[in-house]
Amino acid sequence: MTDHQRLFLLQAHSDFAVFELLRAHCHDDDLPACHALHYLQMATELLGKAYAWRHGPPRQTHRAFVRFLRSLTTNREAQKSLGFEGRNERWEQSIRKSVPFAKRVEDLAPALAGNGPNAEYPWPPADPAIAPADHNFALWNDVDGTPAGRQFLHLVTRLFVIADAFL
Repeated sequence: MTDHQRLFLLQAHSDFAVFELLRAHCHDDDLPACHALHYLQMATELLGKAYAWRHGPPRQTHRAFVRFLRSLTTNREAQKSLGFEGRNERWEQSIRKSVPFAKRVEDLAPALAGNGPNAEYPWPPADPAIAPADHNFALWNDVDGTPAGRQFLHLVTRLFVIADAFL
């Protein structure tokens, strides 16, 4: 792992820890889901960028996590660290099922959300009418309340646990 990767991974771990804390409070309706989603978006973006730093500075974009996930289908170190041996259809299927969630998480960044929901600022930008704290994010309901969403979060959690092994 390069020094740059280590820095991005350190911040990604920190953001993911905050996501986990906020997630627990969103379950109890103590906090709006936008806060947990904001940290999930930042943590996964930074994890993707930590991986991208293997080849030097990544592009300045919020779109890093989907690219990272797709690269994992051929990353044998990550696959092995997660308990999948050889060419494994279950591994590839797990990644394929996670990509749509990852896209939706990436799209939470205000720069990518356009006039739609984002986890940080009221929208639409030209005439704000909705605050993230008042919005019922379908993504939150899907990620936190469906088997596929929980599987996505489980994969993300496991990737954070083993990131040192394959970055």
